[in-house]
Amino acid sequence: LLEYRLRMVGLVHQFPERTLFLTGTVFDNLLFASSLQSASKKENKLHAKEILESLGIDHLTHRRVSSLSGGEMIRTAIACMIAKNAPLLLCDEPTGQLDSENTEIVKKMLREIARDFGTTVLVVTHDIRFLKGVDRFCEIQSGRVSALMHTLEDLRFYEQTFPLKFKSQIDSSQNVRIPNQIYRVMQLKNQVEFELHEDSTVVLKHPEGIPPKKATHQEVRKQKFLEIKTLPRDYFATKTITVALRNVSKVYGSRNNPVHALSKVSVDIHEGEMVFIIGPSGSGKTTAVKLITGIEPVSSGTIKILNYELQKMNESQRSRFRRENIGIVSQQGDLHPYITVAENLFLKDLLSGKTIKPQQLPVEQIDSFFEPFQITHRKDSFPLEISGGELQRASLAIAQYGSPELLILDEPTANMDAELAEIAMNQLYQFHHQQKKTLIITTHDINLVRDGTRVIELVDGKVNQDGLAYAIEK
Repeated sequence: LLEYRLRMVGLVHQFPERTLFLTGTVFDNLLFASSLQSASKKENKLHAKEILESLGIDHLTHRRVSSLSGGEMIRTAIACMIAKNAPLLLCDEPTGQLDSENTEIVKKMLREIARDFGTTVLVVTHDIRFLKGVDRFCEIQSGRVSALMHTLEDLRFYEQTFPLKFKSQIDSSQNVRIPNQIYRVMQLKNQVEFELHEDSTVVLKHPEGIPPKKATHQEVRKQKFLEIKTLPRDYFATKTITVALRNVSKVYGSRNNPVHALSKVSVDIHEGEMVFIIGPSGSGKTTAVKLITGIEPVSSGTIKILNYELQKMNESQRSRFRRENIGIVSQQGDLHPYITVAENLFLKDLLSGKTIKPQQLPVEQIDSFFEPFQITHRKDSFPLEISGGELQRASLAIAQYGSPELLILDEPTANMDAELAEIAMNQLYQFHHQQKKTLIITTHDINLVRDGTRVIELVDGKVNQDGLAYAIEK
């Protein structure tokens, strides 16, 4: 099995950080992948160079992987799997953390790989943007194949005009899944009746004779834009500043090949404020999070959090400060892999030297953190056993434990479908309303932003706009 995976399958993980050498360059990673198929260093270097050029990412050749944006890292992971020269490329949620522009870039790249390299590409995703431009797609609901379409023309069954048409897949045991919209309209639960007429017409009926609800179809979602109005002059009057950045810059790479992730950023965030940091992939959002949390030091400038100057602390002091004052959710939903999701809830306490016995706490108390994010059913699982979306929801629940003064969430709805993302954001807005804690949320999805919320837009590592956002739909 290991030999089969090594020779036949290239896997692009939804968290590419787990499969790449972060301290190496992009070229180093491709050379390693090529070496799995060929022992010739000369051939491997030539092969890696050709792949980078053909995929249009040769400008990343000498970049350290740890300094790449989400979009750049996904493209690097795809390039590495092409370097393996495997006939099958499996992509697990490759666009879960990407904006629309980078999603289209990845889609185009995968299409070109299938065409130019003769590779079979299989994408597993909740992102409906992938429906266009594929040869076939298979829809899975509740562990069953609910639809199997062979061409783009078959998407006519999903058109939102009456009469609505649906197409489902019948499995080998003659089971078929009732489409969600029909299930809701007929108000079904556990049973349905089929009525066959002489003219071969088939009618579905509610077994209790309950009449169906009025059939409606979902309005096509309009594209949302944000109008960001400048903050009032007295916005910070009488407010306590929780986060203060002054001329903060962060430079990765070497002196000969510098990468300016952030450039002279100055921002104030007051106590109890909810702030979104938005921008496309590669704009500096994740770098800002790493600096504000003290995970990485600044190259220049100063950062003051809760009146503590991070640049005056050593790494150990920053780690302790972070543990005692900040709740963090990263793009990867980092939880300790060798303890259960529920046990991760108490990891902060354990690292602080407290004696905790989770088994002595009421189940209801533990469940109260997980229930709002619909992740209670996974509390006894290990982080590596659950999906990316489940991991993210569990991380959001755990971050709120202990009511930290500052909650920082980096792409908190990454790898979630639209319905789960809305549920998660509703909980975050509710948490902020009730607890009045300071929340900083980075995202590329402006649909998460509600009217009147403060938004800081980053473009190429600089503050482009800072103000109160209001939706404009087109």
